[in-house]
Amino acid sequence: MKKLKLFCLAIFGLFLFANFATAQSGQVVIYNDVNFQGANMGLTQSWKGGGGFDRNIKSIRVPPGYRVTIYEGKNYKGTESPLIEDWNPGAGAYWFGRIRSIRIDRAQIQPVPVQPPSPSSFPVLYAGTNFDGPAEAIEVDKMELRDWDGSPHTIRSMRVPDGWYLVVYTKRNFRGNSYNVSTNITFAPGDQWYNKIRSIKVYKGRPPIQPR
Repeated sequence: MKKLKLFCLAIFGLFLFANFATAQSGQVVIYNDVNFQGANMGLTQSWKGGGGFDRNIKSIRVPPGYRVTIYEGKNYKGTESPLIEDWNPGAGAYWFGRIRSIRIDRAQIQPVPVQPPSPSSFPVLYAGTNFDGPAEAIEVDKMELRDWDGSPHTIRSMRVPDGWYLVVYTKRNFRGNSYNVSTNITFAPGDQWYNKIRSIKVYKGRPPIQPR
């Protein structure tokens, strides 16, 4: 009986070590609790869904150099959203407890597209909240945002100087849901427009005429 207990303890210890090693090995790791706690699983390849983590993922570790796409359906179907950094949104966020499959790609992280010399001259996109991180000034329409759709950056905040107006869209080529922006704005996980902007119309001097 004593030997059986020691054997079980040894197996449990190896399980804990394996989980710890997985989280330290540069793999994408999914957790069933917030703050990267609880049961976890390291992913060496894309995950089609199923099992105990189905609709039960509450936080994700994303190592540098990886791009993760989360899906609301199994087999990479349904609503999707890209991640290029650790994800820990907390209860109430749209994706909290909704993830059913995950696609994993190695991302080629490139240098910042542009660091604008004068943020007051043009509208500026920022990869960080509160106007921080990599940035790009824009002065013309953007039918698609190749560097800002999660490869490698996403739009987390925007500065819009007086006299400039932006219309942001959820799809390329100015399609999908739209939103007028005429002042500085910052997004956080759980916000409606967090990681959702895929094209932008730019206006100077006068606001956009409705309908857009």
